[in-house]
Amino acid sequence: MSSIQDHLFDTEFLDQSLQYLGEVLNLQVTIQDSDGQAVLTQGQPGGRASRFYPFSFSQDIGGLTCTAADQEALAACEPHIAYCLAALNSQLAREEELRETSEEMLALSSQLNFLSKVARKIIGVEDLEECYQIILQEISLAINADQSLIHTRGRWDDEVEVRLNITREEEAALLECDCLRRRQDTGHPIICTLDNGKSLLYLPIREKDNRISGRMFFLRPANQRQFTAYEKKFVGIIENIISPTFETLRLYDSLQDLYLNTVKALAAAIDAKDEYTHGHSFRVAKYAVTIGRQLMLSGKELNDLEIAAYMHDLGKIGISESILGKPGKLTNEEFFHIQQHPVFTDKILQPIHLANHIIQGAIQHHERLDGTGYPMGLSGPEISLFGRIIAVADVFDALTSKRPYRDAMPVETALKILCNDVDKQFDRNVVLALLQALQDNVPGSEFSEVSNTLKFDALQNLNLFLKELTEFVATPPAGRGRTV
Repeated sequence: MSSIQDHLFDTEFLDQSLQYLGEVLNLQVTIQDSDGQAVLTQGQPGGRASRFYPFSFSQDIGGLTCTAADQEALAACEPHIAYCLAALNSQLAREEELRETSEEMLALSSQLNFLSKVARKIIGVEDLEECYQIILQEISLAINADQSLIHTRGRWDDEVEVRLNITREEEAALLECDCLRRRQDTGHPIICTLDNGKSLLYLPIREKDNRISGRMFFLRPANQRQFTAYEKKFVGIIENIISPTFETLRLYDSLQDLYLNTVKALAAAIDAKDEYTHGHSFRVAKYAVTIGRQLMLSGKELNDLEIAAYMHDLGKIGISESILGKPGKLTNEEFFHIQQHPVFTDKILQPIHLANHIIQGAIQHHERLDGTGYPMGLSGPEISLFGRIIAVADVFDALTSKRPYRDAMPVETALKILCNDVDKQFDRNVVLALLQALQDNVPGSEFSEVSNTLKFDALQNLNLFLKELTEFVATPPAGRGRTV
């Protein structure tokens, strides 16, 4: 049995809906689970007219039973019931999407941790067979396979064969089985059941030119569950990273690319919820890395900063699209919902066990130095460096991009806004780094990848303008006496 309470994080919203139906409309409202059992009741009993309203969800979780004094009273309440039901269904859908995103990120994190573990184990191993032995053992352990086998080409085109818990006789029978002989020439992974009932997972090993250079086989006993599509995908990711030469450095680089490309794809999906924020996360990441370079961050720090910047709006997946794309001014309630997106981001990222400074950067970009930001009201040094960098990058892109309620601002106007809020909202050194990056604008840099979309008032006078702003920001507040 399952009920809405098992799938709705925002139980306060559910309580408010029931209170409205029960106290304002004078209905008796009962939440029923998938077995029809009452799990929560609001309002006074005694009505004669009832109707059941099922929840719209990916599985049966029951619904609402509303009871009124008579059919006429129930009919009069129908529009209000429908509104509350639609709101609850919408909240269920958003939270299910949020959970699915968290699960996908958790699965990706599991893959990353696995690959990092393997990379650490093969550092310093020069023997190719030993490398494959480690790989085979770790994959078998990860997917709970009790027998496994690798056939591949060695350093000098000789055949390398590594077996775990499988005899040569079993190997010979495996290679001759019908399901493999019919399908392995397609070059695709295969999951099938052998004549003896064992579950087989087969994957080809490919080189850079897409040529098949070997094969991997994993087996489970007949009394265990079959291999799944997820396990096939998981092993496929590993297969995409290993090669006959098996260079640890290429493994690590491919791992980082895989992770970053997945993060980019997820960020693009979030941006796509609103046509006006298309490409926002990409640009914020480029601005953030540009600022980070000016601040002399290391290569590892720049990589982590880029990941944090791509993830900074991840929590918007839990915000209604009607609010995100609203052309007019937001109500207080709508703005409160917008302010929750860093909280949602935190909920998605916490189970993944990312480095703390990456999570902090992703969730702190709306904090202010003066402590009036959100969601935690942090101030000054409580805000991480990544959070301060992404805050400037985020606002700079928001100001210089078109929005439903205004056109894109010229760079000069956006910079004045940033500079006037130095030491209140923005970190002085971070803003100075952005000004310096604009002056440098090195061809081929991250900044040059996105600067062609910017609009300027007077490009020919830009360097002089930037120097004046730099002097203004570098001057302590007591010595300014004015705004720009």
